Amino acid sequence: MKETIRNLVKDKKVLILGYGREGQSSFRMVSSVGGYACLDIADANAVSSDLTSSHKVITGASYLDCLNDYDVVFKSPGIVLPMDISNYSCRITCQADLFLEVYGAQTIGITGTKGKSTTSSLLYHILKECGKDVLFGGNIGIPIFDITDQIHPRTIIVFELSCHQLEYAKFAPSKAILLNLYEDHLDHYGTVEKYWNAKKNIYRNQGYCDFLFCNPDFLPATGECKATVIKVKSQDLPFNSFEEIPGVTLRGTHNLFNTAFVYDVCRRYDISDEDFKAALATFKTLAHRLQYLGKLDEIDYYDDSISTTVESAISAVRAIPNAGTLLLGGMDRGIDYDPLVEFLPTTRLEHIILMYDSGKVILEKLKTTASPSFMEKVHYIQDLKDACAFAKANASKGTAVILSPASASYGVFKNFEQRGDFFKEYVGL
Repeated sequence: MKETIRNLVKDKKVLILGYGREGQSSFRMVSSVGGYACLDIADANAVSSDLTSSHKVITGASYLDCLNDYDVVFKSPGIVLPMDISNYSCRITCQADLFLEVYGAQTIGITGTKGKSTTSSLLYHILKECGKDVLFGGNIGIPIFDITDQIHPRTIIVFELSCHQLEYAKFAPSKAILLNLYEDHLDHYGTVEKYWNAKKNIYRNQGYCDFLFCNPDFLPATGECKATVIKVKSQDLPFNSFEEIPGVTLRGTHNLFNTAFVYDVCRRYDISDEDFKAALATFKTLAHRLQYLGKLDEIDYYDDSISTTVESAISAVRAIPNAGTLLLGGMDRGIDYDPLVEFLPTTRLEHIILMYDSGKVILEKLKTTASPSFMEKVHYIQDLKDACAFAKANASKGTAVILSPASASYGVFKNFEQRGDFFKEYVGL
């Protein structure tokens, strides 16, 4: 990896674009190889002052205006370029693409609108529990450059990939997992087609010797993928439900499907069904992903703050048999809430609490389609704290309260993790 970076930056003017977790990781990597003409940083926000003595730091609203002053730009995920990438004279790259260029043959890449963190974490856990030499990084919160010193020729790398990491990808993992494609991130991409196109780069750059483990509902178009396509289905699993395996904390048919992807990949590494089930039983559900928080006053509480799509909220309600109260709403990014509006009246939910901007949109849609008797179950409560107080006071004993917002957290919370943490605090667990 370092040799590739060294050749890329030798005698070049290099810019680290975005100085969050991944940007800092890229800065460390480029600094360690040396040989560049200069190494500067650009970020919308202020950057630690101890870097300004030896590195130029560009901040503020116009921080994106300087890209063509450099030869090589390491772009952090999520930064929206003001022009098409082809209009820049500099080479714009990122950790994900450089990593896949070097280690793609050893890498299992996972993407999808929903379920990628659970799926990639579960895959890593089972491979590790079954004695494989495996590493984990990427969108889960571990910059992929940070694990390169631990990679050996036979190491398996589990790489969670977001749409932002795949947006300009030229390289691909030898084994790719495409879980699903739903409407999301329209604030960044503008259209669902552009968003999906970014995701599809996980297989567009694969070769004939590679494998794509794919949701049958989202198969590549003819000629779009050279890899062998494996259509994954829940029936591939050596069991029918999680209840058959004592100790399993995963819930819901959506997670059963995610587990089928993991199973189909693990079979390629000679992991037996018995070893697979034993490792699955020791996996702990990730925080904020339909996480069971506990019971209080005979009411169960689930934190599904990761939910930013209508599909994830629907899956959450279906996964919890005693679902009684659902908390919905957050930042409105212009997605289509109609499937959720159609689904809610078909449930046995006692209370549907709508919050923030998207909650208002859902409320207005329900008013035009739902019956008056159903609307008695619907409550608009502006913020999460008051919504939790209402849920605690009104949920029936024996039922479950679920936070599954079907909306982004931004504008109110720092991220979905903070939203979930506040939910846990407000309900008193």
